[in-house]
Amino acid sequence: MGDIIRNGVIMLVIEFIILCMYIFISSPFDDMVTSFENINGSTDAEVEAGGSQARTMFNMMFAGFALIPPIWFMIWVFVREPDRGFKP
Repeated sequence: MGDIIRNGVIMLVIEFIILCMYIFISSPFDDMVTSFENINGSTDAEVEAGGSQARTMFNMMFAGFALIPPIWFMIWVFVREPDRGFKP
């Protein structure tokens, strides 16, 4: 029983770290993309589309990072060890 509690706490700590990373990195990333969009003060459609795609991919990347620990935990909980039937 201690293993499930330990691994649950590890999962929560990793989720907290991922959330903190997103909070601290998202604002500078958004500022950088906005500065690329305003290089010549133009409203070029391709530059605008690239900026929105970069923001979407950034958010999707962190959503993927946030899904990995719960999936790992569920697989760990529901996987059964094979019974080898060793006899001493």
